[in-house]
Amino acid sequence: MSRVSAALIAVQAAERRKLPVPDAVRETAAVREAVFETARLARPERPPLPETAAEVVQVISEYADALKTLDLTRSAASRFEEEADDLFVQAVRAAVPDWIAGMRKEFGTLVGVVQKAAAKLPDSLDLIDPSRMNWNDPGHTAAYTRAEGAVVQLEQLIADRADIVRVAGGDGGKDNALFAVASLPEPTTERVVAHDWKTLHPVISQWRELRHQPVARWVYLVRQDQLTLSLATPGEVRERAIQVERWRDAGFAMRSAHTVSGGRAAVQQYLAETA
Repeated sequence: MSRVSAALIAVQAAERRKLPVPDAVRETAAVREAVFETARLARPERPPLPETAAEVVQVISEYADALKTLDLTRSAASRFEEEADDLFVQAVRAAVPDWIAGMRKEFGTLVGVVQKAAAKLPDSLDLIDPSRMNWNDPGHTAAYTRAEGAVVQLEQLIADRADIVRVAGGDGGKDNALFAVASLPEPTTERVVAHDWKTLHPVISQWRELRHQPVARWVYLVRQDQLTLSLATPGEVRERAIQVERWRDAGFAMRSAHTVSGGRAAVQQYLAETA
């Protein structure tokens, strides 16, 4: 996908979510459209051939001048196309952080709906499935319906977010869909030494396993207390993904030492170097 196409899709997603589109985006879009329309001006219709020889030269000369002017105008406009694209893409990219911020309130509201519903759903994730739900239990039925409605909206919100951030280069990295909505705690020496990664890693693994069960996946996310749920900008997604490496590599550093004190020192050094 071209960067301009990504920018156009981002603007469409922002408008779909009724997020304010900055004047700079509107103006640069209009400038770009004017440049491209000028570069593709239609050729004027050929005038009818005059009935007298005396008029032929003048009519042809005037038509030639019109064609020459058109060619020069198109050529000149085409030299502005790249700059017009750049200005538009830059304006859209600059709007991305505010658009993400504008989506966070709705994200938090929908997460809250899932949290309330999750409290009334079965404890076992295996039972949070349309094919295994006890539909004779009105409490479970109502809770599942509310959770499902919120999840559908969450998935659409996240899809729109993905459309918006693509213009900024996208999220990239493994588990980016998770880190777009959740973050790991910052690794500390004490937590690494206490092997807290053993409680964090299963959360990520469970999230992966539930990829085909969106309602159960979101119920699981709102129930767990290891990750913090929040909508991320593209840069934040990459930072969150890096935290996984820091947790793992800090653990490797600890285990590579021959003594407990040496392991603690290795962890401290690694975390300081990667902060």
